[in-house]
Amino acid sequence: MMMSVPNGPIAIDQTGAGNPAGLSATEVQQLMAGGAPAGTRILYPYDGTVFPRGLLPPTLMWEGQGADAVYVHLHAQNFDYKAVLKPTVDPASMQPQLTLPEDVWSKAGFKTGGKSDPFILELSVRAGGKVVGPMRLQFIIAQATVKGSIYYNTYASKLPGAANGGNVLRIPAGGKVELFMSMQCNGCHSVSADGSKMLSQVELINGGNAYSLTSGGSANPQGAPAGPRVSFGALYPDGSKYLSTSTAVSMAHAELAQPPGTAAAATLFDTMTGQAIPDTGIPEGAVMPMFSPDGKHLVFNDFAIESADGLAVMDYDVTTSKASNYKELMRDADATRPGWPFFLPDSKAVVFTRTVSPDFSGLGAYVGIGGAIGAALPLGNLASLPFPGPASDLYIADIATGKVTLLARAMGYALPDDFASNKTSLPFPDDVHQNYFPTVAPIAAGGYFWVFFDSIRHYGNLGIQRQLYGAAIDIAADGSYTADPSHPPFYLPGQEFGAGNHRAFAALDPCRKDGDSCTSGIDCCGGTCFFPETPAELVEPKGTCSPPPKNSCAKRDERCKRDADCCAPENGQPPNSCIAGFCAFVSPN
Repeated sequence: MMMSVPNGPIAIDQTGAGNPAGLSATEVQQLMAGGAPAGTRILYPYDGTVFPRGLLPPTLMWEGQGADAVYVHLHAQNFDYKAVLKPTVDPASMQPQLTLPEDVWSKAGFKTGGKSDPFILELSVRAGGKVVGPMRLQFIIAQATVKGSIYYNTYASKLPGAANGGNVLRIPAGGKVELFMSMQCNGCHSVSADGSKMLSQVELINGGNAYSLTSGGSANPQGAPAGPRVSFGALYPDGSKYLSTSTAVSMAHAELAQPPGTAAAATLFDTMTGQAIPDTGIPEGAVMPMFSPDGKHLVFNDFAIESADGLAVMDYDVTTSKASNYKELMRDADATRPGWPFFLPDSKAVVFTRTVSPDFSGLGAYVGIGGAIGAALPLGNLASLPFPGPASDLYIADIATGKVTLLARAMGYALPDDFASNKTSLPFPDDVHQNYFPTVAPIAAGGYFWVFFDSIRHYGNLGIQRQLYGAAIDIAADGSYTADPSHPPFYLPGQEFGAGNHRAFAALDPCRKDGDSCTSGIDCCGGTCFFPETPAELVEPKGTCSPPPKNSCAKRDERCKRDADCCAPENGQPPNSCIAGFCAFVSPN
């Protein structure tokens, strides 16, 4: 959405005559004065969350029913919004809620100062003639959008055209969900970091397809039969190759464990021809593999480490298709096993789960919840039921030291030490240990990396659902990830509610050629977006993909190979670094 935004601070006051709630001046004064906050709290968003700019606005939810008017005050250094509004009521739960206006949220995002400029949200509610509040929380809006689209699996989708089973849905940047792939059982998928290729299982028995994606491409693109075991295959960042997983263990009901001595080996394939590439040096027992965004490294659960109890990393050379320098990253010594490892964009750490699930998924509880229910409902319906899944938690492993750290704040713990005692900061204490399939956006945005995962938890006052969440990760300027770098999560807006969503795969959109429109160099195949003049104050400026000027430095969000390629900072901004092929900044502490 393009929008002119004035220079200087923004102040929006919708509390006077003609306010959206239609209250009299006396009623407005009573509401703004607040009341007793006892027994009422905001259930969503979470205090301390870092939101990326460019998302749809969050929906505010709180305890209590019968609200007929609310007063919202959202403010930061250069933004002030006051409004008296009428809440909506969710038709299924009859619970009150309030979604902030899109234009207000966009302007707040444009005026954010990032980490040094948190927003304060104050909310007072009138119900039954009584005013409760103000309830308060604090959050940050990062100074950039998360580029690209998010693809995810869902079951029991109610979108028009959805298949009765697995589907792949897509959330375009800042938009709402759309059906992307719908076939007999289109589900377990992966997308290359550059957004050019997708692998997806299309049938439970006959395997999957490879798809070439195009910028702005329509749903259900024509696919070509790929090599075997595309489910959870690790696509190389440009989509040219994929590494299949070993079948030494079962994974998420897609790749089933084979008897000892008969398991298929992890194998590298040419994506579009399906031809196997021999002599890669990759261990046969590599499970749930993933390439780093720069394509120079590989991480996987190695079956050779006590039958899939550990993670390993290797270097990878795309010119020779060979992996080398095997290093055991970590191993579990208790009842959990590590799964679904995913590199941060700087390749200095790996995010993963520790789980008790026999197939590393969150679905184990659904297929074992009882004969009567299990026999009566298909898998798709079971995946959307609000039953707790097997315990699964998010961790990060520092590659240089092997130190493993809990992503405590991303899961609802104020401090890592709160984990052992289940002292959660979440509004509902039972929502812990229910975090699955972590993935990471391939580039930095606004001074952060961005992790996405699915969680079985309460979404505000709308009950327990399996939905997608994101969390900001502080970028370590020194490359060391030995302390919790995460922040409280945000609900991913725009997704289909109540459909059992999982594995949110973030990828850039396919790049655009010279002459096409763009909003930054990330959009362009050449890595440079040219603006004919200094962009006006717009939420989303428009430029043209163009070759870079000779002897020029790379601006923020333009393509680079090394830190020295990036322009020096201006106006007191933090220095730029080359991370995953684009100039980005590290948000100062």
